[in-house]
Amino acid sequence: MNRYWGMMLGAAACVLPMMPGAAKADETPFAALYTTDILPQGGKEVEQWLTYEHGRPFESWNHVEGRTELEYGLTNDFQIAAYLNYDYFSVRPNDPAEPSTETLDFSSGSIEAIYRIADPYTHPVGVAVYLEPAFGPDSREIEAKILLDTHFLDDRLILAVNGILEYEWERAPGGGPFGHATELTVLAGASYRVAEGFYAGLEFEAKHEGDGLLFGEAFHPAADSYRIGPTLHYARDNWWVTAGWLAQLPTAATLNGEPDEVVGGFAHEVPRHSLRFRFGVEF
Repeated sequence: MNRYWGMMLGAAACVLPMMPGAAKADETPFAALYTTDILPQGGKEVEQWLTYEHGRPFESWNHVEGRTELEYGLTNDFQIAAYLNYDYFSVRPNDPAEPSTETLDFSSGSIEAIYRIADPYTHPVGVAVYLEPAFGPDSREIEAKILLDTHFLDDRLILAVNGILEYEWERAPGGGPFGHATELTVLAGASYRVAEGFYAGLEFEAKHEGDGLLFGEAFHPAADSYRIGPTLHYARDNWWVTAGWLAQLPTAATLNGEPDEVVGGFAHEVPRHSLRFRFGVEF
């Protein structure tokens, strides 16, 4: 675990020297949701994510996910980005006969594209489309989103919704066949500017998971789950920071009849608790 936090501090040390003093940062008032606010043409931003996830049945399960991102505005309505994604896992089964594991790995690299169709400042609703393929040694992923947001009360109140389709291909480390999975997610949130540069809000997530690829092969639904939690956001000059917490509600439903898919009302594959920090610097 100490190695991972050392890596995070190193990433922050690389980002902080890039902070100039005049530009205004591209704000993201949500921890999980995306809005249609993107960089202007020629704008550049470095963003660092750090997510801690905890809690699964039958084991002490801890996951720390890091993401280092460089964004660039190709036009005022088209933004691209490149990510490096890395993970730390610590798993200790409740059964003492089962082995514990601890890993720190580079998981994948990602490319992101966001095209804004309408912005919420000149239209009733902002609309954008998002596409992100990711490639790693033992995983492949493609994520597509529709982004919607609208502003009220002279832009003090922001409401946002994301619809997400995610295809996943994963295999055991070292080789073997890839397993296929699909996630369908709806994220919704509200964020209110309570003081200059400071927002407080709430996010809600509804997730539908299954084995196989939807629209590509036989898809077998596995579970539905729901999470909710608060977000805080602060922006000043050319930098911003966002923190958010999501807690799984004990209302998950098994869809495939597997007895371990949902335990005590919680979906096995979805963390009970997730804490995320995002930090961005525009330059």
